[in-house]
Amino acid sequence: MEFIQGHEMTVPTVELAIKSAPLEADVPMSHEYHPTEELISRAEPREELLTIAPALEPGIFEDEGRCSNDDRELGFVSISNVATEAPQPEAEQVGNLLAMLYIEESPSVDVVHDDSANLQTVSQAEAEAVQTLLVSDAHDRVIMPMARRVSRSSLPYIETRKAPVSEDMVKRVLYTYLMDPATKKNVPPSRTHGLKLDLLFILDLTGSQQPYIDSVKSSINTICTEILGSDHVNSAQPGDLRVAFIGFRDHPPQDDSFVTREWDFVSDITRIHANLRSLPGANGGGDGPEAVTAALARALTMRWRSDCNRVAVLISDAPPHGIGSQGDYWPYGVPGVSDPLDVARDMLKKKITLHFVACEPSLSRFHNALDFYRGLTRITAGIVVPLLDARVMSTCIIGSALESLAIQDLINEYRETLEELVPSREPSLVVKYLHALMHVRGRTADQLIMENIYDMSGASKENVEIWSSARSLADAKARLESYY
Repeated sequence: MEFIQGHEMTVPTVELAIKSAPLEADVPMSHEYHPTEELISRAEPREELLTIAPALEPGIFEDEGRCSNDDRELGFVSISNVATEAPQPEAEQVGNLLAMLYIEESPSVDVVHDDSANLQTVSQAEAEAVQTLLVSDAHDRVIMPMARRVSRSSLPYIETRKAPVSEDMVKRVLYTYLMDPATKKNVPPSRTHGLKLDLLFILDLTGSQQPYIDSVKSSINTICTEILGSDHVNSAQPGDLRVAFIGFRDHPPQDDSFVTREWDFVSDITRIHANLRSLPGANGGGDGPEAVTAALARALTMRWRSDCNRVAVLISDAPPHGIGSQGDYWPYGVPGVSDPLDVARDMLKKKITLHFVACEPSLSRFHNALDFYRGLTRITAGIVVPLLDARVMSTCIIGSALESLAIQDLINEYRETLEELVPSREPSLVVKYLHALMHVRGRTADQLIMENIYDMSGASKENVEIWSSARSLADAKARLESYY
């Protein structure tokens, strides 16, 4: 198998809240709009809304994609002038925690066990076994569970199955817990069966994407059946899984058809199929980068339930505007559109995990794209899944969704241990200890097992850290050594 060279990138962020009018009743409908409706800058103390342009058709809004003088008076901030903004506390908090979790150099293991025998949730025998593992470094510390080897002539191996919990999954468990330890206390179970899930597909509907759109349509039954039948949900109740769609193309003048459309959450499989049938075919696009940020911002306004897990899966072969990719019509971001790093942090606050299915090899041809998406998804405790064959799309979606549910189950199961470990240890030490403890207990979890097709250099890893910790796109690009 040939390696796809990882690109180096970094991004800063600006905090923009996105508000939209409440949706009507429970009837799902397609909404088409441009994302400048009702953007508010958090730097502006007044709660003033940008007036929505008159509708051209029901649910269709017009926006020229430009920042007017009125916008500036209302306190709107475009990505191009983000670098001058004051630091965002949320950005620093997220960046500092991710840096502590993903540092390459691990502290000495003997620091981990100074008082491990005193943990109420860990037996003496377990504590001794954990220490033995850490001292000998005998347990597996791979970022993802290793897939079986395949010949170079075949496609990358990918499957969803139960496997020993990887260290990367433990990092995401701890990160999710630390970012919201109080409200993560029990996402309420659905009756007696387990967790509930709202699953949002964010689909690139530009010209190159038809095979991937068709794959989602043909595999939606399998996706729903596998999720509902998993240990995490284990339910015959269709309402325990709801599915929604957002489709996006690009902003005018790059594309004059639409920027985003939405089909809200429904649980009935017949209505899910009806929504899929109404998806426009792949068409349009423009300069390479697409209206990804507008689609992510729209995801914040969907009617997510408060008592369930929330997962969004973005599927595309293009970066958003403004990250430094070649041929970008808006190299500093689309005026009036949120900074994508801010959107990711808002998703984190709303407990929406974002996974990205990277349609390769097209995505990696864009400068900064791969590292950007790895940093973006890391902010929400999500992952990037490389896709070289549309036929395995369902595996990518099922695996990423089940991983998110597995993380919630692990938080619920190990909450008391986390409450004991966290106050007295650095996050990286908590990860090492918890990973070893799960190994001692033989804990497995549903995981997406895949062969890594990316050749990730040290510079690329550093760029991912920059994208995940930067305040804004402008901040990130200023810190990127490879930015041109």
